[in-house]
Amino acid sequence: MSPRPNDQDRTALRGLVAEAAQHRATERERLEAEFWQQIDLLQNRYHGAQQDIADELGIKRNQILRQTKRYRPAAQDPATD
Repeated sequence: MSPRPNDQDRTALRGLVAEAAQHRATERERLEAEFWQQIDLLQNRYHGAQQDIADELGIKRNQILRQTKRYRPAAQDPATD
């Protein structure tokens, strides 16, 4: 049986868990942005590619539009021109 924790051990553990959770959230956001930026490039490969991507991902085309717009770098956003 493992020893009973003291307050210092609990505080240290909570700090480590919070740090790990923050790292996970940061990486998840980075990967999500990377994914949608790649999809943004792929949807212009040929006419109808956006629908093919939507079918493959099991989502609607307008969700692709919203997500790619959300994660598109500001310099590439045609709406800001």
